Amino acid sequence: MVRISIAQNKAIRGEKTPAYAWVVTIVVWLTGVVMPLNMLKVSILSPVLMEAFGVGPDMMSWVMAMFYIVGAVLAIPGAFIVNKVGKRAVFIASLACAIIGGLIGYVATDLGWFIFSRIVEGIGFGLVGTAAVPAISAWFAPKKRGAPLGVWAIYVTAAFLVGPRLFSGIYASVGDYHAIWLVCLILNVIVLVALVLLYREPNFAFDESGSMVPKTEAVQSAASPMNFKRVVKNPSVWLIGLIFFCEEVPFLGMSNFLTTYATTETPISLTTMSTIISVMAIVGCVVNPLAGKISDKIQSNKKLMVISCIGGTVYAWLVFQTTTIAGFVPVIICNALAGGIIPVMIWSSTPKVVENAEDIPAATAIILLFQQLAAFFGSRILGAIVEAYGSFSIAGMYFMAPIFALGLVILIIGWKKIP
Repeated sequence: MVRISIAQNKAIRGEKTPAYAWVVTIVVWLTGVVMPLNMLKVSILSPVLMEAFGVGPDMMSWVMAMFYIVGAVLAIPGAFIVNKVGKRAVFIASLACAIIGGLIGYVATDLGWFIFSRIVEGIGFGLVGTAAVPAISAWFAPKKRGAPLGVWAIYVTAAFLVGPRLFSGIYASVGDYHAIWLVCLILNVIVLVALVLLYREPNFAFDESGSMVPKTEAVQSAASPMNFKRVVKNPSVWLIGLIFFCEEVPFLGMSNFLTTYATTETPISLTTMSTIISVMAIVGCVVNPLAGKISDKIQSNKKLMVISCIGGTVYAWLVFQTTTIAGFVPVIICNALAGGIIPVMIWSSTPKVVENAEDIPAATAIILLFQQLAAFFGSRILGAIVEAYGSFSIAGMYFMAPIFALGLVILIIGWKKIP
């Protein structure tokens, strides 16, 4: 028989979220943060790595894209892996891959082994996202998941906030990229230890009304296994995935070219543009959990999605026309609406659109596939447009903005099927 602590019994009877739910949320979030940090070290140090391995920008772009490729490949299988071995085992395996891949990258002396190290690290990156949403959702009632999933949604933003300055500062101090690999290895080991010590599954579940009930053997035996076919037939999952794809393609694509645009088409310096990007990340980190809390309050995800889609469309229209520091103020606001709201609304919608909690990993996997594909294609689509037309402003106004707007169209069409 499953034992339930006095504190959890009180939480169940009082319908209160146990304080330990936030411990699990933070541990899962930290597991998520180290994954894009592992990814970023190559992006930030690409000029150094190109010189070290004797390759050009095209080959290095494929090395950087390896994370997204592996993530897309693992998205759907990840659901079955989570269902088979459990969320805790998946998190441990993700961090183990990050550590092993980091070690291989640290000692690699030729490009082949270095690429292999990125594949191993990419496996960790690909698996963690599939397990995170169901792991956090298990601790919170359906009506209270917006805020914690809002915290989860800033894991990439937090990495982008910390990584560039941290890695460039370390390299400026020691002049050796291996030091960055060593720092990431230490961070991965610390998070792995924290995960092993602190992560646990709740001793309660939620019934059909969303109320906490003890997770007795009877409740466990009554639970149905994950049914991937049932999720595939669920139109709400595909609608949410398509909206996410339409918002992430332009958002991620433009994010990767902001410094290039600033230094080639404006008088804004690289240092100043980097500061503006940092401000965007800070604002995004604030907006993410705030959007989740608001969605819990109004019990609606789609209403905030509308605001995000409109903000993203305006952002895409403005960003590559802005040539002054003051002009970036409205751009930063629209960036926050686009990047700060939509990920939270997507991930907090995911548990709501499936009838059984056991199907959350499958739904997460499908939506994660859309996100990984968007990350992979975003920069390539924008880069191809700029190369064809020779203008960032044309790419933003006439290609990226319409893709953002297409997400709003899909949202309106599927309005009744989205929470």
